[in-house]
Amino acid sequence: MNSLYNHALKQTHALQRDLEKFKSGDDTSIGLQGQISASFNTLQRSIDDYENLAKREMVPLKKETALTRVSKFRQDLQEMRTQFEFTKKQQENLKNEQNRDSLLRRPNRGSSNAPEHPYQPLSRDEFALREQAFVNNTDSQLDDFIEQAQNLLENLTDQHNILKKTQKKVLDVANYLGLSQNVIRYIERRSAQDKWIFYGGMILTVLIIWAIIHFI
Repeated sequence: MNSLYNHALKQTHALQRDLEKFKSGDDTSIGLQGQISASFNTLQRSIDDYENLAKREMVPLKKETALTRVSKFRQDLQEMRTQFEFTKKQQENLKNEQNRDSLLRRPNRGSSNAPEHPYQPLSRDEFALREQAFVNNTDSQLDDFIEQAQNLLENLTDQHNILKKTQKKVLDVANYLGLSQNVIRYIERRSAQDKWIFYGGMILTVLIIWAIIHFI
């Protein structure tokens, strides 16, 4: 149960760092927003798993401590969700305001102050600057996608380790309680299925990273 608690605590700290980056405006990309949303769901699952284990704890003091931690995790998660939605709304409003100001400052074609030829060909330097800006923006988005995929791979690895530890504990308890071999074999089959799901997810993630780097 301590491993689940430490895992949820690690996810909470990583999520708080991403939210701080998003709130400060250092990174407001779609990639980071998608990563934050995925982290919310992953943390929610970790809290649910930790709560299920806490409810089955036999020692009253440990059970009370674990349930208190669950309550704190849920409160922090709700506050982070609220903060994320509020910040996202603020940035959307700011972007809309900037777009409106840009439209208002745009000269009217019928105005006498409008240039005779509003569309002038770009100079070589201007074209190079625009091309460089496009390349930089593309590289930034690729980095976001790759980082998100790496975080997903890390989450899959952590969940696989948790499943292995849980399987060992369940088998130990089953042997201690003298459960039938059919039950034990069923548990082992479920563990094997989880293992294939883990490896499949890992391979899919690696293929996505390769496709992003190779084709984009």
